[in-house]
Amino acid sequence: MATCSRAPRASCAPPLPVDVVDTFSPSVQTPTCISLFELSKIPKASFRFGGPSYGREQLDYLDFAIEKARRGMVAAIVTGPMTKEAVAKVAPGFVGHTGYLAEELGVHDERMAFLTPEYILALQTTHIPLADVAKNLTQRGIATTIAMLAAAGRKVLRPPNCRSPCSGSTRTLANTGCLDWKKIESSCRPWHRPAAGAGPATGHSQQIPSLIARVKRYKLILAMYHDQGLVAVKPAFPRVSVNITLGLPVVRTSVDHGSGYDIAGKGKADETSMLYAIKAALELTRT
Repeated sequence: MATCSRAPRASCAPPLPVDVVDTFSPSVQTPTCISLFELSKIPKASFRFGGPSYGREQLDYLDFAIEKARRGMVAAIVTGPMTKEAVAKVAPGFVGHTGYLAEELGVHDERMAFLTPEYILALQTTHIPLADVAKNLTQRGIATTIAMLAAAGRKVLRPPNCRSPCSGSTRTLANTGCLDWKKIESSCRPWHRPAAGAGPATGHSQQIPSLIARVKRYKLILAMYHDQGLVAVKPAFPRVSVNITLGLPVVRTSVDHGSGYDIAGKGKADETSMLYAIKAALELTRT
């Protein structure tokens, strides 16, 4: 962190002064200021949420972090929410951080996961229609995710006996044409861990407490698709779950919420999720 040399900006008025820097400090220093790399090219008077230039700005900052990771200058990347629609206007096909980070860092097997105070939950598929889940599920893919999840559990949780079921509803998967439950079980078997159906993930709200109670018996959980997994994360741990990416050469954590245009600039944003994401990144780089 560089030595502070500039006054805090009136628009932010943080408790520590803000220093705009263009290089990393070669050594760890006591934080006496908030050091920022300012890449923005949008005139503040013409700034508008959601426009193409806004998407370009978000992608530029992510590319900046990726380049630093490639050069070994950072051990972790902590990201805020990105607006996929805005970024897709300048990068067609963009669907989120996870796939983009993997592609740019040369990774072919990455997984979105969530670190909570009680367990780690990984997603086998993300951001695809439920009707397309079947064609994206393979025994090899599931086994790969279980291996990554087990490695994350040993690194983060370090429990003496880590139970790691595949989470999925036999009925839901069968009714939507997804992989047969026996095939999911066979993918889990080489790891000598029990497989357990977690119940319909698309059920009514009154089923959610029961689902969460059953899930909390385990430390490592694999959900077959995005919405199924999120049911076991966000209602159980609002603001304190952390989005992590498994399989990258650098630690990556993120908040568990979206952009929140409706409260932007109104002083109503809650920083809790970002603080947990930063804390998780620090812990993961030390293990």
